[in-house]
Amino acid sequence: KENQDWSKKWKEKWTVTHVTDKIAVVPSWLNYTPKESEITITLDPGCAFGTGTHQTTQLCMKALEKYLQKGDSMADIGTGSGILAILAKKLGAKSAYGCDNDETVIDVARENAIKNNEICTFELKTADKLTEKYDFVCANILHNVLFEVMGDLKKLMKDSAKLSLSGILNEKKDIVLEAIEREGLKIVDTLTQDQWISYVVEK
Repeated sequence: KENQDWSKKWKEKWTVTHVTDKIAVVPSWLNYTPKESEITITLDPGCAFGTGTHQTTQLCMKALEKYLQKGDSMADIGTGSGILAILAKKLGAKSAYGCDNDETVIDVARENAIKNNEICTFELKTADKLTEKYDFVCANILHNVLFEVMGDLKKLMKDSAKLSLSGILNEKKDIVLEAIEREGLKIVDTLTQDQWISYVVEK
C-alpha cells in the first residue's frame, strides 16, 4: 500500500514542461492536448538524465529550435534519455544519432524514440570513435569533459555546422571558453538559464 502511494505521489510532482512556446515535454502517463503547431515529446521522467526538466537539457533544446535546419544530420554526444535526438527529428532533421558511454541509457533512449514515433540511432560510444560529420552537434556534458573532448567534437562538424555546448555552470565557463578558443571555434550565441550557461559555436 505504501509503495503505491509513493509512486502516485512521485507522479503527481511531474507536470508538462514548456521548454519554449513551441516545445513541451509530457510525462507519458499524462493526457495532454498540444497547442497548435506545438511539438510534444513524451517521456518517462526519472529513467535517464535528460528528462527535459533540467536547465542544461532545455538550453540545448532552445539551441536546436533556433538553429537546426530542416534536412540537417544531427549528433547528440552524451545522449542520456535521447531527448535531444528525438527533438531534432521532430524539428525536421533528416537523421539523428545519439551516443553515450553509459550502457544503461541506450535502451531507454531507444524506447523513448519508439514512444515518440521517431527513428533515431543510439549507440554505446564516445565522440573520439565517430567518423561521420554532422550539420548539428549537441554535447550536454560536464565542463571538464567538454574541455577534454572539444577537439573530438570539432571533428564531427561539417564546415557549416553548429555545435551546441551545455552542462556548464556559470562559475566553470572559463574552462569551456578556453577549449573553444583552443580549437579555433567561434561563439555565435550564448544562452543562459539560472546558474547555467550554454554556447552555440561554429568553425
